[in-house]
Amino acid sequence: MKKFLVYAALFCGIGSALPALADQGVKTIIKGDALEASQVNVWIKGGMPTLLAKAAVSNGHFVMEADLTKPGFFDVMISDPRFKGGFDVFLNPGDNLSLSVKENKLVFSGNGGQVNQFYFDLTHKYDYTNSQYTLKQVYTNRVNEINASTNAEVVRNRVALLGYTQGEYLDKVFGSYMDSKIGGETDAINKVKFDDLNLQLFPGIVYYNNWNRTISELMFAKMEAGKLNVRSINTWVADFAKEVENQKLREDYIVALLDHAALEGDVFTIKQEAKEAMPLVKDPASVSKINAALAKAEKNTTFNNALPGTDMSAFTFVRPDGSTAAISDYKGKYIFMDLWSTSCHPCIAEIPFLKKLEHEMQGENIVFVSLSGDNDAGLWKNFLTKRNLSGEQILMKEGMRKNPFFNQVGLTGIPRFLIIDKEGKMVNAKCCQRPSNPLLKIYLKELLSKKS
Repeated sequence: MKKFLVYAALFCGIGSALPALADQGVKTIIKGDALEASQVNVWIKGGMPTLLAKAAVSNGHFVMEADLTKPGFFDVMISDPRFKGGFDVFLNPGDNLSLSVKENKLVFSGNGGQVNQFYFDLTHKYDYTNSQYTLKQVYTNRVNEINASTNAEVVRNRVALLGYTQGEYLDKVFGSYMDSKIGGETDAINKVKFDDLNLQLFPGIVYYNNWNRTISELMFAKMEAGKLNVRSINTWVADFAKEVENQKLREDYIVALLDHAALEGDVFTIKQEAKEAMPLVKDPASVSKINAALAKAEKNTTFNNALPGTDMSAFTFVRPDGSTAAISDYKGKYIFMDLWSTSCHPCIAEIPFLKKLEHEMQGENIVFVSLSGDNDAGLWKNFLTKRNLSGEQILMKEGMRKNPFFNQVGLTGIPRFLIIDKEGKMVNAKCCQRPSNPLLKIYLKELLSKKS
């Protein structure tokens, strides 16, 4: 008997974007027949997968129950080669979904059966792995069939189906590029060629995991194509949101961006970003969520010893040749400082973007400084040689955790980016725009244009 596991991972967007039910949830049943499996596991997918429910399979049959508080898509992973490793299902709280295998075909029935049969057949008819179609053709064909269906279950869940379909499309377009900004294995910048810049965003995209990240990548692509003008670093949230036509989705997106900024520790620009975006918000519930994000940022004391205006000029570091480097050495220039280490893959992923930005801003009154927290100076110097990294490369003498500079600017994860002014005083101890983010260049240009 072949053994395989079925993993069902719930894809959630921002919780506020999906209809809420009772806190304790509603019993939802998934059962199956004619399966050659030993166990079924249901995973809630997030930063770390979480086991929601599990069931043993006996004679090909299983039954599992889960308490769901909101509708969502589940990723059912099956090792059975007939199903190519997995498929998605959509569940509403209270569904009683049955699946079985008949003549090597997966058949859905019960509450939620019709919408899942439709979606399963649709995604196999138009498959992203089929070279016959482009990504856009797969997406367009799926959207057309969802809109054309008269099935009552499909019509009732059309918003979710269209949104999830769009989320998957944008993930197929931008997913590898987003992953490359975390992996950091090469010096290449694998830009995405994407011409569907006038894509109208569906409100149901919030059903897709990381929906706000893919929307932001779409906005970055619009910026670089000259189709989106960001007026200033303080207006970027508002400028991005104005590109979203649906008011509900626009507000969900604003909330998601500001909530993420608060989570990231963006305590230096979030207030102005929220102020500029607030006129676009109409729902009192959204206003409340934005205020909660601002309150979260306000409570963040991590950077209290490096507030704007704090003098950092006396701190010293080590150059690759063993000589001393000080913040005061760069007096008269703005400093964009990258805190990193050779063991940090996301740090390394930013290197080619940092190189590109430094090249583009040659001649400007700014210096780009990379400050390593490596404990092993030899390892650091070998890495610089291997990756042909020149420019202002310096090292924390005592290593990251014991270094007085790192302690003063706040012990946090890396990569981390700081901005220091021409007098060696702190401007932003937690710049949340990384070199891979085109908003950073706008931010730096603004600072450089300010009169002393």
